[in-house]
Amino acid sequence: MSTFASIADVWSYLDQIPKFQIQGASAAKFGLQNITECCQRLGNPHLQYPTVHVAGTNGKGTTCYLLEHVYNNAGYKTGLFTSPHLLRYNERVRVNKEEVNDEMLLQFFREVEPILSELSLSYFEISTVLAFWVFAQQKVDIAIIETGLGGRLDSTNIVESSLSIITSIGPDHQDVLGETETQIAIEKAGIIKKGKAVILGNISEESIEAISNVADEQKSEVILAQQFDPIWEKGRFILKELEIDVKTNLIEPINKWNVLVVLLAHQELMSQFPIKHENVLQSITSFRGVPARFEKLCPNKEWYFSGAHNKPALEATIDALAEFEGNSPVLIFSMMKDKVTMDSIKLLSTFKRRYFFQQEGERAATIDFIRSKMDVETITEKNNQTILKELETELVIIVGSFYFYPIIKRWMNDLKQ
Repeated sequence: MSTFASIADVWSYLDQIPKFQIQGASAAKFGLQNITECCQRLGNPHLQYPTVHVAGTNGKGTTCYLLEHVYNNAGYKTGLFTSPHLLRYNERVRVNKEEVNDEMLLQFFREVEPILSELSLSYFEISTVLAFWVFAQQKVDIAIIETGLGGRLDSTNIVESSLSIITSIGPDHQDVLGETETQIAIEKAGIIKKGKAVILGNISEESIEAISNVADEQKSEVILAQQFDPIWEKGRFILKELEIDVKTNLIEPINKWNVLVVLLAHQELMSQFPIKHENVLQSITSFRGVPARFEKLCPNKEWYFSGAHNKPALEATIDALAEFEGNSPVLIFSMMKDKVTMDSIKLLSTFKRRYFFQQEGERAATIDFIRSKMDVETITEKNNQTILKELETELVIIVGSFYFYPIIKRWMNDLKQ
């Protein structure tokens, strides 16, 4: 008799596993032994289709979704694995832009139940194996795999990717990946596979050198986005060297690097996955963006959510706000304690009016902790509707943890009632 009689049993099982968003690094497992053994016992599903493997401090989510959009629009059957999920666990695994359904999830957990009882897999390891298994079951043409943390010891790093992409390197998760930019770069460079190219996005000289050394050992070509000079003009992406000028639906100027990386990936994969150049440009134009990445929350209000929680991402968000005319933006934010750095405090303090929401969980920053760093007003479950109604005509930016996103979506729904 299976433990998993219904999808409710799956949610109960997942709920009891420690999660990185709540416990932090103690909930994660860094190493490939368990996931390798699990996948071997399932017939190595991750080796049954070509993959593109994407790492990076910021930009990897948008890059992954844009790659999915380009290849699916061109007629290829795509798989996409990303994390964390924002509203539903099913979001993590997509085939042809559709989230994995509950029936397939239940089938997976029933099949792997004997393995789960023997191997102590983390929440992220289970999610990764699920993605690999679904993509094999669905016989995808190409899978786009986003790393979780770092790269070298990330559960996803058992794939034999056709192409690696590292979008950016910045200070994040230093407790796990290393204190210096070079150490973080080397960890992310761990996804580079022997003889397979790696594309580097908006990356410093210091990180390029560290990653290039790893690529040399792997005899892998390094393709630098920085050999080009992409221009961003209020949503237009311009690349004069290649006579490209396309309108996008994206807001943040930092996206010029994500768009460029996708164009370079298309060139690199052309022999394996041919797509006409004009079709790629059409897909870039039609791409609607990614939830929680400078997402407009209400059609008739200038309210935006950005999952920015480290220095480069906060800088990119502030750059994007500079393109808005009129009111100075109001800030609503919520953060994990480990994301509250001197740099983030300095950037958040540039907003004249600031509201802080305290989330639950041991990782969450408390209102007292934030008030010891800067002056803030409090927004809570009790007063949010009153405050939001006062801000109806303001430019509002909501930033911080992705785990804040479902709370904000609920507040938005409450406003409509």
